[in-house]
Amino acid sequence: MKVPSGPSSPIRCVVVHFYPGGLKGSAHPCELQFFGKRGKPVKKMRFIPAEKAHAIARKLQGTKGCTVSVI
Repeated sequence: MKVPSGPSSPIRCVVVHFYPGGLKGSAHPCELQFFGKRGKPVKKMRFIPAEKAHAIARKLQGTKGCTVSVI
């Protein structure tokens, strides 16, 4: 039997969720910030290569008051 594999894409987006009060939860608002190829914040969501996206996410990992997502 074949093992089903989901679609994999070589491009991703990096999104950082900032929590102004430091509290994570559905009742508290969060601000979204998108990152581009050079690791700098951009206004719109940008697609970048997966390797670069994960490298940027590792660099931002552990920042206080935020969550990093690679979509």
